[in-house]
Amino acid sequence: MRMIAENTGDPRSDRSPVVTVIIPAYNTARYIGETLDSVFAQTFRDCEVIVVNDGSPDTPDLEAVLEKYRNQIRYIKQDNRGAAGARNTGMRHARGQFLVFVDGDDIWLPDFLADLLDFFEKNPSVDMACGDCVYFGDPEWEGTSWQSLHPLESPVTFEELLPTHGGACMFVALLRKDIALKVGFFEEKLRILEDYHYWMRLLYHGGKLAYVPKILGKRRMHPGSLTYKGEILHHAVDALQRLAAIISPGSKEASLVQKELAFTQSRLSLREGKRRLEVGDYDGARKYLGEAYNAVPSRKTRIALLGLRWAPEWTRWTISRWFNRA
Repeated sequence: MRMIAENTGDPRSDRSPVVTVIIPAYNTARYIGETLDSVFAQTFRDCEVIVVNDGSPDTPDLEAVLEKYRNQIRYIKQDNRGAAGARNTGMRHARGQFLVFVDGDDIWLPDFLADLLDFFEKNPSVDMACGDCVYFGDPEWEGTSWQSLHPLESPVTFEELLPTHGGACMFVALLRKDIALKVGFFEEKLRILEDYHYWMRLLYHGGKLAYVPKILGKRRMHPGSLTYKGEILHHAVDALQRLAAIISPGSKEASLVQKELAFTQSRLSLREGKRRLEVGDYDGARKYLGEAYNAVPSRKTRIALLGLRWAPEWTRWTISRWFNRA
């Protein structure tokens, strides 16, 4: 890793800021200026900003944009390690009492930091607070509130968050550095859902997570986003398997994770079984529908398997439509 610049708003000050803002940068040169402008437009200003260039292929363009902010940010370059690796690098350099991770294509509203810090002051037992945001950049998602898609009541529990495969929109979430030190770093082997894996670990370690029902940011949707209309089920399996590996066997949490893992694997197998059925691959359909049934038995899947055994053509026509209506 090579650090080419390290500047804070006041390089003469050795006092730790209240908030450290960590921004991973990878192919976001066209957007990161808007992100930084929204950070520096905050009504609460006692923060440091760390931009981590995660081996981005658009580095020349990125650094041209960052030149404008060179006296306001700490800039670090490293080989590509994914968003988790970039966030971990930022955490290692963070001096703030609170941490926040914002991708280089999202935007905060001006009172984001002030509102969440006020929430922490009024709720001192909370370790992490997550505001709401709206999507923009895609007409299908435009103006949709994130919390309306993933409604949960505070305080959020391990059991409630587990089946969401998400649970907290990272760029509008603020957490205390002391709980982050307890939880540790992001899992770098996960390129997607590393944030979900982290929030689950936070709750497992006794951290308290609360939602703030107020729009505090705008999440950009574009084809370059890793999760843009993406399929996350196989990533969820990976995240759940890694979560299971660090949870005490025999605990309530271990049982919950195994149950969610079986359900998620069943959904993956069911989806592949449906695809095989639609193209007339009956052996493949039997294989994957059988895996789905073994993971999570259901009447519908059992009927599909019986139909494939005795009347595959009828099953292809009938059962595929039955599943598609589900």
